[in-house]
Amino acid sequence: MIPLVGIGLFGAFVGVLIWIGRKQHRRLLVNLEALAQRHGLKLVLSRGMTNSRQVVEGAVRGRTVRFWSFATGGGKSRQFWVAVGVQPRRVGAFTFRIEPQGIAARLAELFGAKEIQVGDPRFDEAWFVRTSHPAEFGAGLLPEIREKLMAARAAGAKGEFKCEDGFVFYVQNGFFSKDETVALLESMLPLLSDLADVAEVCAAE
Repeated sequence: MIPLVGIGLFGAFVGVLIWIGRKQHRRLLVNLEALAQRHGLKLVLSRGMTNSRQVVEGAVRGRTVRFWSFATGGGKSRQFWVAVGVQPRRVGAFTFRIEPQGIAARLAELFGAKEIQVGDPRFDEAWFVRTSHPAEFGAGLLPEIREKLMAARAAGAKGEFKCEDGFVFYVQNGFFSKDETVALLESMLPLLSDLADVAEVCAAE
């Protein structure tokens, strides 16, 4: 009798997990479809053997804008990420990475990462900045861009801003099923557009 009760409880637990997963997936689709409509973008869903991926993409003011999700690791170390990016018209070999000051940044510095500072104590204390073009990118981080980065952090941005693989983007842990996550990523678009402008100038120089 006791084993049957245990099996029943386990079955109920699995059923609840499946219900929660389906509910989150429905919410995710609703959020992404609304996001695509608001910005005139297209929603693309793909499902692989071990992972599903959601992409919302299209052209905004002559540049490709993309919202996407992905996963890294496996098992207990598996992590889920969301990102939003703007594609500069050209970047060449230019790269940058802007992340909050903290343990991860200190570890990166220990392993050889070279931080640049812009001479703004409030900004330099908040962000760890590295780039392939220190002089050009440091000059390009104008006061208004620094203020937008500070405002993003105050609004809850705990991820990183990057220029890699031809995209300027913001990435953090999360899911598109959460309304606040979608709203935060949407709010990054003006800042990412500014950073894409800087990337184009740095690439030209």
